[in-house]
Amino acid sequence: MPYFAQLPYRVHCRQAWASLGLAAILVFVPGAFLRGQSGISTEGPFTVFRTGTGEPLLSLSVPFDVPPSNAPAMLRFEFGFATDEPDVPGTFSDSFSVTLQRNDQSATALLLTADRSGVQWAPPTAGGLNLNPADIQRTETNLPSLTPDLATKFAFSVSFILPSVFAGGPLNLFFDLFDNLNSIASLAFVRGVRIESTALTVPTLHSTSQLAGPFSEERGAVLDETNQTFVINRPTGNRFFQVLADRPTRIVGHRIVGSQLVIEYSFDLLGGLRLTSSETLSGPFEVDSGAVWNRSSRTFTRTKLSGKRFFRIRGDQLTRITTIQTIGNDVVIEYSLVPAGP
Repeated sequence: MPYFAQLPYRVHCRQAWASLGLAAILVFVPGAFLRGQSGISTEGPFTVFRTGTGEPLLSLSVPFDVPPSNAPAMLRFEFGFATDEPDVPGTFSDSFSVTLQRNDQSATALLLTADRSGVQWAPPTAGGLNLNPADIQRTETNLPSLTPDLATKFAFSVSFILPSVFAGGPLNLFFDLFDNLNSIASLAFVRGVRIESTALTVPTLHSTSQLAGPFSEERGAVLDETNQTFVINRPTGNRFFQVLADRPTRIVGHRIVGSQLVIEYSFDLLGGLRLTSSETLSGPFEVDSGAVWNRSSRTFTRTKLSGKRFFRIRGDQLTRITTIQTIGNDVVIEYSLVPAGP
């Protein structure tokens, strides 16, 4: 559950994740939002593609670099697809695809194609890399509440260790929505695009100009491990930040000092999961001592409170809250685990 704090910058934080010994959290410094084709919009943490613009192809290209390293890098993102199209044999359905390519076009990998029938993982592509579908790790998640609410829908959290041919970049990640130009609606979304390294020894600060990522390391950031801060020159325009470390980490605050931006972080609670809550979206979020954790059913249960309540889950595993429902006098918060990948 995100929170926002109104300062000269707007801060966007979300549940920290732990994967391959890494953890991250986001900070958003506002400016211009995503600028792209009609039919592609930024809605909270989601980049959303919708048919019905009259264009057969909506395409978003996200450029990034992969620093040379002896340790493999992992591409992560979440995506979903939804449609009202019926199953009509012999027709080309609306579809959504994700493709990774080197800038010089010397290597191309089609990671997935999704349509009303489901997802083809690493489908064969003429001239592209021959990937094993099992190399693309995925976990099914819930499609967020996006409009319109379409009949067929699915979403996945995806992890992909980059083959050596992509090491050192620069690379482009393409998100493409094909519209067959009928009158039936389809949509797709993507969020949380990021590159993670498996060889971190000290916390590092990463940033991007787009909410969907991917993130690149702020090599000029000055780390103060004692005070758990990073200091960089004050940025202009959109800037999202995350801290990667060898244990679950979250950004807890930021402040402007002259021409510099100071980003504060902390290490998350270890040894299980804890429910935190706040009366306001801006926080602060405190551990909810009245919540009962059921590890086997992956739920937290607490007595219903009056007024609005916002929840987040903290701990040593990446989680995603899937449902919040009232049962009698209790509120039951269900969550799913997002695996760390290979």
